[in-house]
Amino acid sequence: MKKVEAELVGDEKEQLSVYLESFETLRERQSKLNDIAHTLREKGPTPTDKYKSLVETDRLDAQFDLGAAALICGLSNVLTLSSAAGIRDFDITFKGLSITLGKHGIGHGGSFNGKTAQQLYDIIRRYHYDLIAGLCKKLAAVKEGDGTMLDNTVIVYLSDGAEGHHSRCWEWPMVVIGNIGGKLKTGRYLDFPGYGQKGHRTTAAMYTTLLQLAGSKRESFGTTDPVLKDLDQTGPLTELLA
Repeated sequence: MKKVEAELVGDEKEQLSVYLESFETLRERQSKLNDIAHTLREKGPTPTDKYKSLVETDRLDAQFDLGAAALICGLSNVLTLSSAAGIRDFDITFKGLSITLGKHGIGHGGSFNGKTAQQLYDIIRRYHYDLIAGLCKKLAAVKEGDGTMLDNTVIVYLSDGAEGHHSRCWEWPMVVIGNIGGKLKTGRYLDFPGYGQKGHRTTAAMYTTLLQLAGSKRESFGTTDPVLKDLDQTGPLTELLA
């Protein structure tokens, strides 16, 4: 194939190069899977009915199991889990938590079974935290270097809708768990100044912080806010760094 690639020019050569790169990526992935097959059998989750369940809380629980296995077995160093985010799950109902009012209705202040929207959100968030605690426990059980995998991990829990159901995204609460090998200051509550005020930082700065903790040299993330032209939108959140 390399000989053929050398004989091609222009778009055909570029297209073949993309194909070859894809095949090489697949080969490397399969090789890695073969190398960790024993670990996958040992650390992977045991199939149960929840992996076929149509109940949203069961599906999320299964996703946490799969995500933990992917991290522990080395299939990935990054994990993103979503609980009813996006258009497709806009009106999901958390029947597994005995809530039959859809998420959209709760977002508009709807009550159910004597509970306010805030109380319903508290039930949902509590379930999320239980799943996160289970993930932390699994990572803490895996030795890594002089500590555990949890010692070298950071977990960020946040809403897909910022501060409200129809938000302006001027505030974006986050819970950060773990110090990623001592690189973050933990056990604190930080409240940055409001939008446009002196000392205000954007959500992009948080992502820049995570990128730099992972070894990237990037000083910014995404597109800068043109309205905040007098504020620094580069660099990490130094208040988080140890």
